[in-house]
Amino acid sequence: FHTLGNASMKYNILDNLTFESKFGADLINQNEEYYYEPTLDYYVGAQGSGYNAWTQIQNYTTDNILNYRNTLAEKHDVNLVLGMSYNWVTETLTSVGGENFPNEDFTNLANAADITSGSVTDTNYRFLSYFSRANYKFDDKYLMTLSARVDGSSRFGKNNRYGFFPAASAGWVLSEEDFMDDIGAVSFLKLRASYGVTGNADISNFPSLGLYGGTAYAGSSALDPTQTPNPDLKWETTRQFDIGLDFGFFDDRINGQIDYYQKKTTDLLLNVNIPGTTGFASQLRNVGKLENKGFEFVINTVNLTGAFTWSSSFNIAFNNNKVTDLDGQIIEGGYVNRAVEGEPIGVFYTYEFAGADPSNGDALFFLNREPTQSELNNGSAFKVDGRFDGRYVTNSSNVAERTVVGNPNPDFTGGFQNTFSYKGFDLSMLWQFVYGNEIYNGGWYMSASGLYFDNQTVDQMNAWEEPGDVTDVPEARLYWDNGASTSSSRYLSDGSYARLKNLKLAYSLPQTLISKIDLRKAKVFVQGTNLITITDYPGWDPEVSTDYLDSNLALGNDFYAAPQPRTVSVGINFGF
Repeated sequence: FHTLGNASMKYNILDNLTFESKFGADLINQNEEYYYEPTLDYYVGAQGSGYNAWTQIQNYTTDNILNYRNTLAEKHDVNLVLGMSYNWVTETLTSVGGENFPNEDFTNLANAADITSGSVTDTNYRFLSYFSRANYKFDDKYLMTLSARVDGSSRFGKNNRYGFFPAASAGWVLSEEDFMDDIGAVSFLKLRASYGVTGNADISNFPSLGLYGGTAYAGSSALDPTQTPNPDLKWETTRQFDIGLDFGFFDDRINGQIDYYQKKTTDLLLNVNIPGTTGFASQLRNVGKLENKGFEFVINTVNLTGAFTWSSSFNIAFNNNKVTDLDGQIIEGGYVNRAVEGEPIGVFYTYEFAGADPSNGDALFFLNREPTQSELNNGSAFKVDGRFDGRYVTNSSNVAERTVVGNPNPDFTGGFQNTFSYKGFDLSMLWQFVYGNEIYNGGWYMSASGLYFDNQTVDQMNAWEEPGDVTDVPEARLYWDNGASTSSSRYLSDGSYARLKNLKLAYSLPQTLISKIDLRKAKVFVQGTNLITITDYPGWDPEVSTDYLDSNLALGNDFYAAPQPRTVSVGINFGF
């Protein structure tokens, strides 16, 4: 059961001054239950297995805003806003599992002979914000905005609950100036610039606290430390500068925007390696700096008018990012994602795969360092001429060095849409594209040289079979690891793609026809999504995101992620 509710009140204090109060509630009450039949004992190992869980989520939000708007001396427009916002969320999960049921007619968990698991989890978080904004416009030509907000979050340490985030922007509508009157081709031209500070609190709920969990020891209950405290944990902060141009030509038949931006992020929220003597491997801290900069370009055109119309929209965005400071650390995230100084965020940092050893079918890895003389003498590191361009390789990942082998961040992304209309028919087509990124397949079990019993990908048919075979697929050996289970660039692929995201054909029935049955409008349509995908990615879907790994470092990972469905729908819209 999902319940959404909103209530608001608006009061006009003065002609130009209003007060508005809003309250919203988002409530979820969810029950999940499953039962595995005894015949599926490969999965359950018992005479039936069952599970039942209740989830309750309460999300409350309130906003209170003062708004002042006035026009002074005709050409001066002023808008002032002052407000506060409060958000409170609590989540509760209760679950229990059991095994060994009497028969398939008694699948309620109460009939399980053995209750094998049980858990209760409570969590909550709160945000409290105070904000203000001032907009000023003079003669519809000169625009300025100043804003400031103070945000507080329960997720941060007691020493740094709040962050201060100001911003300013200015705009100049050049097309309203007298000197533009003689340039008839230009219908709109606006230059704008902005600078602002924003904060990030996208982390777990209690990372600043020292946490304990209940456990059992020698038949007695006990407390187990699960997290070390960090009372100084604070907001991740991004400072961004943007300059842009909005344009329109020939009565806006051609219009769009060009933007250049530069973002510098400090106090990154990352899990940092700490000494094992603390009892923990890592701790969430504010460490390091990150820089993003790039261009964004949008152009919209009206190509044809009249009985047959055709309009287009094209956008493309280029972004380059680099971790500029991490205090010398390499920070882990995802399967093989890392934050490395001097590299883009989330690069793939692992062993570099070199194919199969032609002599025995073992997996080979580039050494990525100079071998020692003893390694050369005993054959644990050796050089193969030609195929490896003289680089040293090894059949043991234990002696190879990990390195940056790929980048999950694309060089550019974009989309292209066209819309056509003729005598009641409408056709729209949207393509999207991503170029230059790589994807790591965490579901490598299906491409692991037969190491496991998963269905294998077609490329495994090219596996090494006899001495002298030259291939990138090591010998297939069921349950016998020949380096196939080593995380490496072997499971890295180009993630670039172009996709026909949406295609829709619609026909509006003539008004003379539908008016006879008292209809205002009637439109029939057929629509398809994800109809065509052009990609070299060997997995199921290049537009992938592995949810359970989701973080600011775990980028470009695939783990048996279900592909987006290709759908075709037919329908009719009525208006009375």
